[in-house]
Amino acid sequence: MTSTVTPARRGEAAVLRRIWRLHFWVGLFAAPVLVVLALSGLVILYSQPLDNWLNGHLFVVAQGPETVPLDAQIATAKQHVGEGYSFDAVTPPDAPNHSTRVDFLAPDAPAYPAGETDMTQVFVDPHTGRYLGQRSQLSGLVGFANNVHRMFGNDGPQIQLPSLWHLMDSAAYPDATIPVGVGNLWMELTAVWILVLLASGIYLWWPRAIESTKPLLTIRLRKGGRIRWRDLHALTGVVIAAILICYVLSGLTWSRYWGENWRAFSATVAPSTSVDAPSTPAKMGDYDRLGRRIAWAATDDPVYASQHDGPAPAPLSFSDVDTIAKEEHMVPGYAIIPPADSTVNGETVYGSYTVVNRWPQKTSEQRTLYLNQFTGQTITNATAAQDGALSRLTSFGIAMHMGNQLGVLTRITATLACLAVLTSVLTGLLMWWKRRPSGRTGVPGPASPATRAATPKKAVLTVSVAAVLLGVLFPVFGVSVLVVLAVEAVLVLRRRSTSGGAPSSAPPEDAPDETGGDIPVGALGG
Repeated sequence: MTSTVTPARRGEAAVLRRIWRLHFWVGLFAAPVLVVLALSGLVILYSQPLDNWLNGHLFVVAQGPETVPLDAQIATAKQHVGEGYSFDAVTPPDAPNHSTRVDFLAPDAPAYPAGETDMTQVFVDPHTGRYLGQRSQLSGLVGFANNVHRMFGNDGPQIQLPSLWHLMDSAAYPDATIPVGVGNLWMELTAVWILVLLASGIYLWWPRAIESTKPLLTIRLRKGGRIRWRDLHALTGVVIAAILICYVLSGLTWSRYWGENWRAFSATVAPSTSVDAPSTPAKMGDYDRLGRRIAWAATDDPVYASQHDGPAPAPLSFSDVDTIAKEEHMVPGYAIIPPADSTVNGETVYGSYTVVNRWPQKTSEQRTLYLNQFTGQTITNATAAQDGALSRLTSFGIAMHMGNQLGVLTRITATLACLAVLTSVLTGLLMWWKRRPSGRTGVPGPASPATRAATPKKAVLTVSVAAVLLGVLFPVFGVSVLVVLAVEAVLVLRRRSTSGGAPSSAPPEDAPDETGGDIPVGALGG
């Protein structure tokens, strides 16, 4: 019997088969990370209510008529930490019934970028001056969620990777390599593959004549079985695809490797407005801590110096600085970082008090106030408006990622996105379980010779160009693609050697209905 399937239809079926295979394997690789990110992301989105529920004894106090001076509260906190711990910052209460938090660094705490410091947080009742307790910032449910969401960041095993921007401008970026945590690098790699997963999923869903009976925006609940899960999987993925792409791209700006190169690129292409004021050797990135993270665009900002005439007078008290911060309308929950003095060419350079709004924050609330430690005069008031265009865009994406930029609406969207990710992973697992042949794994094997021959050259070229572009934009992904291609080539050679050099007659472990169950078998089989 002569087949009536046209070459074009056969070619489209071949492309669908191969894209489905790609989608399956990438989904298998990315699913564990997606589940971890979704679950930990849900915890992070609701950190404040969870913290208040789990650690209310540290955060909530009885309101009183008077307040103990902030400096006395800091002194109380210092009495309850170990010897050698250094005072890092103080966060005055953001409400009358909340405690004061005083942060300390352990003597052996790694400096950024070697690690991301786990602070010791001490809590004091601002009305009585009573010590309430302390904790490690990465302890408990919220701390654990923050740790796994970043795959332990730059803590733990590290590798040195070349700084791409050092190759472009070695004077501005003298470090030839960037220390990158292995877990964080794995997260960065998976994030780019998730983009491939989303793109391939959209392609499989896209309406086409070959699948004319396949619904696009409905779920065939009465069908039951794999068809029901397939419809739910496709609809969920397509609805949230754009949101997830934005989350992945904004999350990549935090990654230790690609993110640092993106920071350098942003600062070079669209530099921030510079401030004409003496500065210290320190940068704001030196104060980057989880739990009081510096705004992304402010990491490379200098810490400005305090000028004075004659002998150095006594610095202002923290109570004085707190009063100035309130007068300047800093957002409640701001942190006050003490001035760090340094010696340059045998002379003392006096640092400034740095008051930074709590992170995460809306871009409109991104603000750092530098105060002369002797006079309290404002040296400069850094906001997002002074950042370059790319830095502002990145900060906006991060605020959206954290569920802050548009308030409750952003948080609801982020919550739905996390739940949708979990739904997609679960339905994908159910689809595989329903379609696998009895006694077999049901995972797709290599494409058959007929499928390869039927694949249009234009499709192969399009996918190749897309892979090259992604590989150039994300070098770690590019390396992984080369590894995958090398493994595939080795497997092909092994199959040929076991079959005596002839193409294997054994059919690949591909399902005939792998694209959704609606393509005619004749079209798929070629």
